[in-house]
Amino acid sequence: MLEMVFHWLKKKLYYDIRKEIHRHPYLMKVGKSSLFMPSARLDCRVDNGTQRVSIGEDCLLGCTFIFESDQGIVTIGNRTFINGGTQLISRSKIVIGDDVTIAWGVWLYDHDSHSLDWRLRAEDIRSQIKDVRAGRDFITNKDWSSVRTAPIHICDKAWIGMNVIILKGVTIGEGAVVGAGSVVTHDVSPWTVVAGNPAREVKKLPH
Repeated sequence: MLEMVFHWLKKKLYYDIRKEIHRHPYLMKVGKSSLFMPSARLDCRVDNGTQRVSIGEDCLLGCTFIFESDQGIVTIGNRTFINGGTQLISRSKIVIGDDVTIAWGVWLYDHDSHSLDWRLRAEDIRSQIKDVRAGRDFITNKDWSSVRTAPIHICDKAWIGMNVIILKGVTIGEGAVVGAGSVVTHDVSPWTVVAGNPAREVKKLPH
């Protein structure tokens, strides 16, 4: 347990995503002109030996890429900015287009994490405790078969405000703006502003 805590602290204090890419070059394909901020992280808890992330050109990224299982893909286009503190958590697929702006503290979650059945959630907890006691990551042996997933798509020119939560199956249309603190559970039409929990249309934008 102490060894696991030590490695966690070391990773937090001295982590550099570029070193992670160098050690596992197949995990990420990154455009030569794209840059990572110091806050950028790659948390691939199950390495299946395949590419998980594709990033285009002229991007500036400070986000964390999280893959909790042997599935999940994140694709980012060109000239996209994602600030620090933003989490891209994929078991299905997250696609982010060109010229997209994503503020800090945003969560993109393309799956439910747990079943709606409390008995299966209780089994998750028992499995997590067993994994931690064995010195493994707490979801090493998680049963994902009852967890629902659906891709997230953020289209070109969209702007996602700070602390927004975007849930599975959502498409954010071209040029749309999502107000700070919103929870997005349904598709957002192109060239509209939405805000609130759940997010609702506030106005339309010229284009």
